[in-house]
Amino acid sequence: MTTELNIAFRSAMRRLAATVTVLSTTAENGARLGMTATAVTSVSAEPPAVLACVNRSAALHAQLGLGRRLCINLLHCSQQRLSEVFAGGLDGDIRFSEGDWRNNAEGVPYLADAQANIFCEIEALHAYGTHSVCIGRVTHAACRADVAPLVYQDGTYMCTGPLAD
Repeated sequence: MTTELNIAFRSAMRRLAATVTVLSTTAENGARLGMTATAVTSVSAEPPAVLACVNRSAALHAQLGLGRRLCINLLHCSQQRLSEVFAGGLDGDIRFSEGDWRNNAEGVPYLADAQANIFCEIEALHAYGTHSVCIGRVTHAACRADVAPLVYQDGTYMCTGPLAD
């Protein structure tokens, strides 16, 4: 049952703009898994660490565990279709037919033309409500030269730009 507080909270969170990411990893059997996520942020600069919130009903959630490797692919504003595919537009490994996916030395899939790639090793998992908060120690990061992240706000995709003087 949805309460007034739930409705107000969801309405408030729709006003929080967030860079769209695709979390990617491999399963124990080597199958690639990925999902769109916006609940991603930095935790610490020293040591470099990030967090991502993953719904426990997501297929990727079952592969989260201490020591597992994960890539957070920050999407470029030209990659809205890819976000939609990983948000449920396609299932399983077929999702990886969209975009230029490669594997790093550890076998973790990453989007070669993403806005940025943040590779991490999971160091903590905390269950809370419907989600798990996954904290990863950053092991490598790479950035695309141009800065034009895909952003999601109020149920809409958009791109950002500098304010005019």
